[in-house]
Formats: sequence, C-alpha cells, structure tokens
Amino acid sequence: MKRRTFLKTFPAAAALAATAGIVPIAVAADGHGAQVIAAQKFKVGDMVVTAISDGYFNMPLDMLQGAGPDDIAALLRQGYQDPENFRAAVNAYLVQSGGENWLIDAGTGGVFGPSLGDVAEVLAALGVMPGDVSKLIVTHMHGDHIGGAIKDGAAMYPNAELVVTKADVDFWTSKDIQAQAPEQFRGGFDLAMGVIAAYQDRVRIVEGEADLAPGLVGRPMPGHTVGHQGVMIESAGDSLLIWGDVVHVAPVQMARPEVTIGFDTDQELAAKTRADAFASVVQSGQKIAGMHMPFPGVGFVEKAGDGFRFVPASWDYM
Repeated sequence: MKRRTFLKTFPAAAALAATAGIVPIAVAADGHGAQVIAAQKFKVGDMVVTAISDGYFNMPLDMLQGAGPDDIAALLRQGYQDPENFRAAVNAYLVQSGGENWLIDAGTGGVFGPSLGDVAEVLAALGVMPGDVSKLIVTHMHGDHIGGAIKDGAAMYPNAELVVTKADVDFWTSKDIQAQAPEQFRGGFDLAMGVIAAYQDRVRIVEGEADLAPGLVGRPMPGHTVGHQGVMIESAGDSLLIWGDVVHVAPVQMARPEVTIGFDTDQELAAKTRADAFASVVQSGQKIAGMHMPFPGVGFVEKAGDGFRFVPASWDYM
C-alpha cells in the first residue's frame, strides 16, 4: 500500500468520532422513550446466530467517493432514506454452537459516543455474560469493531480467544505506519495495540481462508483494511457469509458498487472486493450479513438494473 494512499484516508475518517448522536437509538422527544434492546436470533443449520445492534452513527455522506452529492441524495431517497440524516448501523453477531459463544466483532465500546456501545448490554439481556464468550473474532481492527473488546484497558471478554488477521495486526500495531499519520489520527493505532495487549497470550493470528472456529472460516475481503475478512458460517447444509464492512451505505453502494468511503485503506481494492462479492452471492444465492447493513443486516443480494439491491431475510421464528 502506498504511503500517500494511506494518508489521504485520514481526513475523511476524522468525521466519525464527531458525528455520533446524543441518545442511543432515540425515537423522538415526545415521551415515548428509546428503542428496546435490539437482538434477533435465527438458525444457520444447527447453530444459533444472533444479530446484535451496537447502535448507530450519523454518517457524513461527503465521506463517500465516486459519486456526486446529488446522485448520492437521489439514491438514498430511492431507498426511502433521508439524505440529511442518514444513520449508519453498527452490528455484531453472536454464534452459539456446541455450548460455546463466539462473538464476531465487539462493537464500539465507549469509543464513538452515546449512540453506540450497546453490544455488552444486549449480550447481558440475552443471558451471555462477558466470561461466557470463548472466542472474539474480529473482521478488522477499526474502532467500531474492536472498541468494545476492552474496558478500562482490560479485556472485556476475559476468557475469550481474540482471533485477528495477520495483515491487520501488522498494519495497526506498526509504530512506523502510525508515525506517518497525522497526530489526531494516531488513536486508532493505540486502540489496536491496546486490544492486542489486553488479550496477551489469548491472541490467535490467522491468514487466508483460516478455520476460525468449528464451522467458521475466514474469507479474505481486503481493501477496506489490508486484513479485512468475512466469516463464512456453515452448518448442516446451511450457510451465512458475514461480510463485515463490504457495504457502509447500502442504498448507494448496492446500486453503485464503485462508490467507496473515506474509511477504505485501498479505495480501488475495496470497490473490486465489493463488486466481486456481489457477483458471487448473486450467482450462488448466498445469504449474507453485514456490520453496517440495516439492522439486523441479514438478507440476500439481487441484480437490479446496472447495480444490485438488498433483500432482507424474513423473520426466523426458529
């Protein structure tokens, strides 16, 4: 990755920490309160997967690259979204199999403000305490995926093995790369280093299509970060591809896969990965889930004109 390519991503990324909302999933200031804790269970073969909402952040749409603001606004309106107030979901997924609890991404913790950081609370409502989680599988080491892995500098999940890709660990724990970044953006590196340090000898570093847990395989999907991975879950003839951050703004990027976002480390590769993923899951009919797809983020991709569209999965009554 070229140094200038990396450095130019930072100015756009600055907006994230400053754009979180005020009240977690607020409905309105009309006495009706806030949304209930958000979790949705469904089956993948013999496994139970639970989509967990960590909350939302107000996405600054000028972070999108490859389409003009009028086109972006039009696509959002076509998707029945408000271009002036687009709230991006942050999701995580709990996989329960053989008496084990495996968490895929940890959400933001306290990193990005009060409209986020709900993963641990949702887990508690599900009866899953931090000590019950035996694996924490990370799609990539951005703050909205690893911020919730630690609390007050210690491991949030004291018995969990932390599973991360080598490429992301090498990148986000590099003092040399950190030194090239403007000072205000170095906190992301400090967070990654803090998470690795907190899990110490319980860190497992993987490469390629690695076995992450029984029935779970890592799928390299680079571009958003150098080590970004999806997680393929397979059980009893059923499957689900959790594709991490392949999509951030579904109404725009489903229709226009070439549109990238300022968080992407390699814009060109991120767009190619997205286009390849769409083509693959359309051809196979593969069910997918995503960390920034509209909660619960689970469904299918269909061809739609020159682009694609997302079809949410129906409620699973289990």
